[in-house]
Amino acid sequence: MSSFIKTSVSADMSEKAAIISDIHGNSPALQAVLEDISHKGCSRIFVLGDIINGIDPLTCINLIRNCKNSVCLKGNAEFYVLTPDLEDFPRKNEPMYLELIPLLQWFKSHLSEKELEWLSGLSDLIVWNGTCFVHDSPLDRLSTKDKAIPGIQAKYQELCFHAKGITPNMPEAEWERILSWMEAESLSQVFCGHTHMPFIQQAGAKLICNVGSVGMPLDGDPRSSWVMVEAEPGEESLVSIHRVSYEVDQMLNMVDDSPDYPDFKLPADREAYKKTLATGRFWR
Repeated sequence: MSSFIKTSVSADMSEKAAIISDIHGNSPALQAVLEDISHKGCSRIFVLGDIINGIDPLTCINLIRNCKNSVCLKGNAEFYVLTPDLEDFPRKNEPMYLELIPLLQWFKSHLSEKELEWLSGLSDLIVWNGTCFVHDSPLDRLSTKDKAIPGIQAKYQELCFHAKGITPNMPEAEWERILSWMEAESLSQVFCGHTHMPFIQQAGAKLICNVGSVGMPLDGDPRSSWVMVEAEPGEESLVSIHRVSYEVDQMLNMVDDSPDYPDFKLPADREAYKKTLATGRFWR
């Protein structure tokens, strides 16, 4: 456990809930985190998206779907892979999309229609018991008109947008926007992922927590990150960040055993990916 904080939200019954995000196709890391969650007695799991974008998307989906009482959201990876008619995307020849589209096609080729249908049924945002669960930021999910790009069809808008997410060093004005929205919606907590950097921040009675990443932490600690919320009747809830070691070498071997993965056009790309997994820092 790297940090914890008490929040003023009280519960009607005892419960431990786990919150995870940004698995990035890393099945060894996900397996280790799910075992830790089970060991700590969590009865509910919230999954905040970016399940599939990595070497082993199918196993990760199956592991999540086999979890009892799990609730999942779409991350930007799920939005992207569900984009229809990629061959007609008007920006497909831009450098970013010349790399991204083959990767999305690779993910699709490793998933059946059943898995893609399951992904399409996931929510964008969940509000439950005074808490908002979201992949990047609730304001990004709810302000679709503000982020719309002129001249781009609605079906392609998500593919053109990558939110900054919520970070502890955001400008004060951005924090105020989120806190004001929480006040207007009578919400006490927001849990998010997307940036792969876990933190807990409290402003009065309001708590905002980034749960970090299961499959690709980027805060300098290669251990997987997840968050537990412990609720007791009549008491303040306890929110804590947990780190879990996993068999990184197993994942590195999977990277080496995936010669057709489109993100590895050059040997240096593969080595940078492996170095990121091994160090918890972005090396590309």
